[in-house]
Amino acid sequence: MASLRYHLAVIAAKCSAKLIRMLGRNASHNPGVVALKICPQILSLAPKAPLVICVTGTNGKTTVSNLLTDALLADGRKVVSNRTGSNIVPGCTTNLINSLNWMGKCRVDAAVYEVDERASRLILPYLKPDYLVVTNLFRDSLKRNAHPDYIFSVINTYCPDTTKLILNADELCSSMLKPNNERVFFGIGKQPEDLTQSINIVSDYSLCPKCGTPLEYDYLRYHHIGHAHCPACDFHSQDAQFLATNVDTKNMVLTMNVRGEQVDFPLISDILFNIYNEVTVITTLLEVGIPVHQVQALVAKIQVPDSRLNQVSAGGVTVVQAMSKGQSCISSCRTFDYVSSQPGKKAIILSMDDAYDRKQSIEYVGWIYDVDYEFLTREGVEQVIATGPRCYDHKVRLLLAGVPEEKICCAQDEMSGVDMVQTDEVDAVYILYDTSTYTLSCQMKEKLLKKLEGTK
Repeated sequence: MASLRYHLAVIAAKCSAKLIRMLGRNASHNPGVVALKICPQILSLAPKAPLVICVTGTNGKTTVSNLLTDALLADGRKVVSNRTGSNIVPGCTTNLINSLNWMGKCRVDAAVYEVDERASRLILPYLKPDYLVVTNLFRDSLKRNAHPDYIFSVINTYCPDTTKLILNADELCSSMLKPNNERVFFGIGKQPEDLTQSINIVSDYSLCPKCGTPLEYDYLRYHHIGHAHCPACDFHSQDAQFLATNVDTKNMVLTMNVRGEQVDFPLISDILFNIYNEVTVITTLLEVGIPVHQVQALVAKIQVPDSRLNQVSAGGVTVVQAMSKGQSCISSCRTFDYVSSQPGKKAIILSMDDAYDRKQSIEYVGWIYDVDYEFLTREGVEQVIATGPRCYDHKVRLLLAGVPEEKICCAQDEMSGVDMVQTDEVDAVYILYDTSTYTLSCQMKEKLLKKLEGTK
């Protein structure tokens, strides 16, 4: 009976996917819903690909999943991946369906799954991945994810004991996952610009998890990312087997210590969190057995997805779209830090409200008080346009951060916010958007480009 339900589920899901694509949609979620309705056990019943990699974490999992997929495809493998970020049970089930032929047999060499960290308890025990890549565990949406220690407990409980973990040695929370599993660590060694004290509002791991003594950081980058030790006991950050020793953003070269050998890789982004993403990808590719020289060639062929960061120019002004996840203070802090530190005069448009929550007016706005809006007081930030239904909440936070009121504009309609940009006074305009407002941000960019080009 289980076999019959399984085969019916595969056929029905594939038929629904074809129909949905005929309607012009990407069919990343609903085929999984169909399959689960017919065969709830399909995740455990379906044959697995020869290589199964799951990627989870608070920030970076979509970028890492896409980069891994691109690299494996460039390596000549047949790969499926839930690229669009449909990362809860139906989306992962759809990805599994895509890895099968109509007879329910595996048709690919590798499957990459982006897995929502909170939903991992419903996915990891059944997929039983060969590798689990954890980018980091930070404070995220409080109403959905609570504290990162809670998410840690979910992954730590439900990750199979047979799975090998690829972990960030510079991130104290996730680096403590599954101590009895086979594990490998990546990180970035001390750099000239590193700090020893946090400048961020949020720094969740400041006490030793063994004895409660305040930790001392040998170097610190942002929030609790860095290398720490306890002065009262033997606790310290993990040592990385794959360590970036030099980050040359001028020549775009990343030098890594790979098991004792210094190896140069192309640097695909000069943004710190994307450098971490690249180190994660390089580590994973090496761990699955791809030779170093081949990984060097593969990294040269991949780039950060446009849905996360892209830029164009018009009328002498650069227009940049950058992901800044609403309700995720760390993501927004990283984006604020990056865009405000870029050279030249700039206008920044905030389009970070959750498009789904706003329909029911239940979006929790307390997260903005965990975000370092203080970065937007830096020299060169000429204008900040807060848009969306909660634009005035952002204005209050901007004022508290010390942004002069004359630099702040508010528009409850995002498209109207584009009209407020003083394009003749800036060198660049940054549109910061949430995962749910990417399409809207593209429309805002097109309107802005027409304005810059002098068209209606």
